[in-house]
Amino acid sequence: MGTFALRTIRLLVALLCLAVLLSCVKDGSVHHAEVESPPSVVEPGKSVAPVEQSCNGSLCGPRVTGKLTLRVVREPNSVPACDMFFPLSNLEGAESTARIDITSQGLSSWTALEGPVQRSLEYALNMDQDAPALVRPGMVLTWAQVVCSLEEFLDLLPHLDDAPELLGQRFVWYGMRQKPVMTGYYTPEIEASLTRRPGYDFPIYGVPEDLRYGKVRGYKQFYRVEKGRVLPYYDRGDMDVRKVLTGRGLEIAWAKDPIDVFYMQVEGCGRLRLPDGTTKNVLYGAKNGYGFRSLGRILHSRGLLPKGRLSKDHVKSYFAKNPEKMFQLMAENRSYVFFRLQNSPPEGTIGKPLTPMVSLATDRKLLPLGSLLAFEAEIPDARDGRPVGKRTVSGIGLAQDTGTAIRGSRVDYYIGEGNAVEPIANNIKTEATVYLLISKEAFING
Repeated sequence: MGTFALRTIRLLVALLCLAVLLSCVKDGSVHHAEVESPPSVVEPGKSVAPVEQSCNGSLCGPRVTGKLTLRVVREPNSVPACDMFFPLSNLEGAESTARIDITSQGLSSWTALEGPVQRSLEYALNMDQDAPALVRPGMVLTWAQVVCSLEEFLDLLPHLDDAPELLGQRFVWYGMRQKPVMTGYYTPEIEASLTRRPGYDFPIYGVPEDLRYGKVRGYKQFYRVEKGRVLPYYDRGDMDVRKVLTGRGLEIAWAKDPIDVFYMQVEGCGRLRLPDGTTKNVLYGAKNGYGFRSLGRILHSRGLLPKGRLSKDHVKSYFAKNPEKMFQLMAENRSYVFFRLQNSPPEGTIGKPLTPMVSLATDRKLLPLGSLLAFEAEIPDARDGRPVGKRTVSGIGLAQDTGTAIRGSRVDYYIGEGNAVEPIANNIKTEATVYLLISKEAFING
């Protein structure tokens, strides 16, 4: 066979192979070798429609189900671990996902989380995206990775009622090496008046104009300046016993019971039940910068209450019998919180409304503010304002608040507003299982 004939045959074979290859690409049957395409899941009786694959990073892509289209799950080459967090395997993540029951949080659909997650996202988007949101030995997470995780979760929400397993497939589940202690908090309702009147004698203070915050001798703290001298701000004894704020027009309301004001400061917000039956919210304004001491523990240290009887009700009962000791003993907790009148719901540290049974107060050095969490814990159940046993909550949480006493491996669970939830919030003290959820795409895209 001549040289010309051989060249002709080779050219025809090459053209034939090229035609076959182009046909495969057009059909969508050629995939990158490093990406494993999961099997399609199609509901009985439904056909698979052609897939558009110009998604620009959103969740749509070459995976097709009867109801949604998702891009192929990409596994990051590696995921970091550190002294506090360890990544679960895909199987362990799937098992943890299967345990979530959002109805245990009082939610009827995953989509009910859209508003709370959007609030976390707004907070995270205001941070420097290249800056670290979490720094632990061996592990650094940026704000961009927190944002990516929240955005992907928002995209998934419409599909999780039918396919909750997507959360295990698309997120790295980080377990905590030391399980945190979970406590509870709520928005108490107290009797108060916006003006002083008989029976309403105890001031609720707004933020003083001389309270400052900034670096003093290299450390950030609250302070005041008097005759050119930088001094620590007044403590509780100064305000409640020595009355240093009296006559300065700082009273935003007047309460019936000073113990109610004390415990409202512990919670960081409150709802005022006014004499005409209407209500007004007071939100956190500022603090004086001193460390917090539990009033029950103060009384116990003085031998005035036995261990195991240190709750708010026991404290109020003691002071009802010994009112002359009340202000001096409360002053041993030097911490003081100032409030602001507001019509909006209670807010967390992120500056957004808290969501009952979803929002958590955390240590921002341990869990980034705004971050997406999953958790499981046994909490009290209540009926008609009284505890009636225990129940398990296994759901999705958001780190949206902080607290003076929330340090290290500790979380505080926001239960809601009003005294009806007080028996639940005040009786939560349990070891919780908490996971930090980071999107796999966040690790791939950096």
